[in-house]
Amino acid sequence: MNNDKITTGGCMCGSVRYEAKGETFGVNHCHCGSCRRHTGAAVVTLVGFMADQVRFSGDTRQIYASSPGVGRAFCGKCGTPLTWEGVSSTRGGPIFEIHISTFDNPDILVPNGHSFDSERVPWFDVADNLPRFSEFNGDGIPLRHGPVSNGLPSNEDPGS
Repeated sequence: MNNDKITTGGCMCGSVRYEAKGETFGVNHCHCGSCRRHTGAAVVTLVGFMADQVRFSGDTRQIYASSPGVGRAFCGKCGTPLTWEGVSSTRGGPIFEIHISTFDNPDILVPNGHSFDSERVPWFDVADNLPRFSEFNGDGIPLRHGPVSNGLPSNEDPGS
């Protein structure tokens, strides 16, 4: 692990900034209903770090307690969703999953799987060959690798 690597980012208006030191433990597409509601998007991509790898600066991020033990941080000025924050029993402590769209250079962060594919919006699928899990990325056996179909929109009427 490269502990000298520093990845930076922040909110849209620049009031909240962060830097993450060292390697991520994963880059994950999340399809859960809570992440979708938090961002207003059909899928979100999160980059995971142990909490002690991340330092915030500028304005204090606002945190909404979305469920017991889970906080979702955002900028109090511009509203940019920043993180999913909680404790990981498999990782041995608190983690921050940072929204990839807030990184200064998101191109260097390559996804390695999908979480909560069972909650995926049925008309949306990502055309990659990454493993899809029914819960967290890497937990258990993948449901499948790759999209349900060829990743292209169907000509079928979704109401039929």
